[in-house]
Amino acid sequence: MMESGFIASMLFSASVTLPNILMLILGIYLKKIGMINDHFSNQGSKLVFNITLPALLFLSIIKNPTDYNSQLSVVGIGILGTLILFILAELFAARYVNDKKERGTFVQGVFRANSGIIGLSLCANAYGSAGLAIASVYTAIITLLFNVLAVITLSRSLAEGGKTNFLYIFQQLIKNPLILSIIAALIFTRLGFSLPQTLISTADYLADMTLPLALLCAGASLNLRNMDGSSRVAIWSSIGRVLLAPLLMVLIARLFGLQGIDLGVIFLMSATPAAAASYAMVRSMGGYAKTAANIIGITTFAAMFGSSIGIVILKQLNWM
Repeated sequence: MMESGFIASMLFSASVTLPNILMLILGIYLKKIGMINDHFSNQGSKLVFNITLPALLFLSIIKNPTDYNSQLSVVGIGILGTLILFILAELFAARYVNDKKERGTFVQGVFRANSGIIGLSLCANAYGSAGLAIASVYTAIITLLFNVLAVITLSRSLAEGGKTNFLYIFQQLIKNPLILSIIAALIFTRLGFSLPQTLISTADYLADMTLPLALLCAGASLNLRNMDGSSRVAIWSSIGRVLLAPLLMVLIARLFGLQGIDLGVIFLMSATPAAAASYAMVRSMGGYAKTAANIIGITTFAAMFGSSIGIVILKQLNWM
């Protein structure tokens, strides 16, 4: 019985993550045959970061209006767990990541989950509309926190002279297109505005480009053969993302008494690969994009197995 449940969980996880793996492989192949190059990856990442991903986040919020007050416990645990992961990753990076410019990329890889795409898909498949409603609230708030923390850690690690420039961090926050799109969507829904269907359809076209384009660009920069310092940092970050993050989130959820669908959403949202947007942000801010791409590649493969094993364990414990 347990064996059949494990196989079913593996197939379920593969059905969600395998398309992403194939897109990464396609990016690697297209780079190898010369159909795309570093210039394409650079421009494509800018397009994702500045236009298509903001459109996706904006639409996901305005299309799924939800009572935010009813999900305070789930969102609160998500915020608490993310902040703990961020602090632990910062402390680890300060001590063990020698290249200061790699530290922000490492930290972001640990705490920044692909909740807005993979997480929503997992929750919808596992719990249907009920899971999607909870996950949408979670995504709206946590994605905002992800972007704030990502700008902070990347700005600190990439700051010239090794000094933290708080003015620069603030400037990056207020002009970050992902943060702006989320705030705009929350205000939009709060005031009860509606968009013409033509604009929504146009935004849908842009939003639908996000994941495939981001993964193609990441795949084109993926390099797992050369196990240099960058790859070592990527492996450390990936262990934090795939193993530490979901374990910590589940333990915090249980500590606060969550179980069933609420705990399931917490786990599924945290047991995801590093966000595809993390690559675009690192590249756009002048960090080591190869490390970010390696983290996405490693976690995309590993999360397929990690999430499946986690689902089996949690079901056996009757926690979800």
